[in-house]
Amino acid sequence: MSHQRGIVLLLALVFSLLLGLLAASALRDALVETRMTGAMSDGLLAFEQAEIVLQSGAEELQRSPPDKCSDCQPPPRPHDLQGQWQKIKEGYFHLQNLGVTDRAAHMPKGEQFTLYRITAVSQQLAARQVLEAVYAIPTAQPQAPQRILWRQRLRQD
Repeated sequence: MSHQRGIVLLLALVFSLLLGLLAASALRDALVETRMTGAMSDGLLAFEQAEIVLQSGAEELQRSPPDKCSDCQPPPRPHDLQGQWQKIKEGYFHLQNLGVTDRAAHMPKGEQFTLYRITAVSQQLAARQVLEAVYAIPTAQPQAPQRILWRQRLRQD
């Protein structure tokens, strides 16, 4: 009879150990999911900020378009914010006049357009987002800038 009590105690300890391991695994998974959700939330917030900054850049473009640039390369590392960036509450933007063309994407052929690039960077540091857009404005009859190209630049460390 005393042997059976020892086995029951041993089985109870093994089951307790297994339940403890299962609970620890569930807690670890919950912690990982919480971190992933936080990172996704930060990324979406940063993306929204970058979109707002891009819209602000388009408004600034409409108010006072920049002169043609001599070297119109996109900022090499826009995450670092070196160069002539304009700051607003949600982040930074950089305007560039790319010149005149008669072959702008999604625009009537043969008509002259001035192309402008706007690079927008969100304020948030941990999940910083960088967006670039090219806008076209007809040279014959200037009107509101029309976005013809858009891309998201990923961090390259």
